Amino acid sequence: MNQQLTSSTTLALAGVSKTLGGVKLFTDVSLQLQQGQSLAVIGESGSGKSTLLHLMAGLDKPDTGEVYWAGTAIHTLNTNQIAAKRLRHVGLVFQAYYLMPHLTAQQNVELPFLLAGEQPDHSRCIQLLTQVGMAHKAGSYPREMSGGEQQRVAIARALALNPPLILADEPTGNLDEDNAERVLQVLLDACSAQGCALVMVTHSVKAASHLNHRLNLADHHLAGHYTAELSTAENLAAHAATKA
Repeated sequence: MNQQLTSSTTLALAGVSKTLGGVKLFTDVSLQLQQGQSLAVIGESGSGKSTLLHLMAGLDKPDTGEVYWAGTAIHTLNTNQIAAKRLRHVGLVFQAYYLMPHLTAQQNVELPFLLAGEQPDHSRCIQLLTQVGMAHKAGSYPREMSGGEQQRVAIARALALNPPLILADEPTGNLDEDNAERVLQVLLDACSAQGCALVMVTHSVKAASHLNHRLNLADHHLAGHYTAELSTAENLAAHAATKA
């Protein structure tokens, strides 16, 4: 697998399979995501799309297969090693926001710096809040924000340490249609400005249509519309054949 990765390969999966509670979720999932690309993984409830995202995030391990972040085989690392690397490589955006209720918007965005043992970069945090349209709420607490505003802050927090990869799990799932559109555009614009890759799992075909590439997780396999720039199982296999 390593010989197929380039310096711009932010995320790669090779032959990943997962079963939970005796139920097969997916099998032999392979893809590569390059710097600056965005990918939507579409699937019905229970299809395993959130579990797939958790594997990409190093929050779970595959039964079989390999997961790489920028060429590092994270499936071979222990939990502490993965957590340390995740802090710098991956920004996570969840459906439920998960802001710290006792911290202001700015303090929530500063939190990744503290977790990394660094002094918060206040100017960067304000810049990110400005970028997501929340600078005016920098001193507000989550209880004083709407759902859409909380998700904007969560997006800024995910970008705080400038990770090369953002993983978003149904980031607009708790929002009404108008707010969902606005928050999704904020997420896409922020990732574009930072130059990071984005994977979003969603059940919404409409939301998925805003991303560069779309793959469908159904019948235990990942398939759908992709281009030569987004490597999936078929073109990984073709690439491997050229190396043989």
